[in-house]
Amino acid sequence: MAKTVRHPRPRATPRAATRRNRQAVWLTSALLVVVGAYCAAFGSDGWLWFGWAVLLLVCLGLFAIRP
Repeated sequence: MAKTVRHPRPRATPRAATRRNRQAVWLTSALLVVVGAYCAAFGSDGWLWFGWAVLLLVCLGLFAIRP
């Protein structure tokens, strides 16, 4: 029988993880601006700030589990 050479699957590179972390930071920052502008125009809403705080914690969690 012929021997089959298997190539290892490429794993996610550290650059890919860094890019995802940057995207999470940009999304969180953009949503902070949107929530701030909404509150300035229409008044404060606790659920908006709660949602943004949850997104911030998720973003920080990404940095904790990824390099």
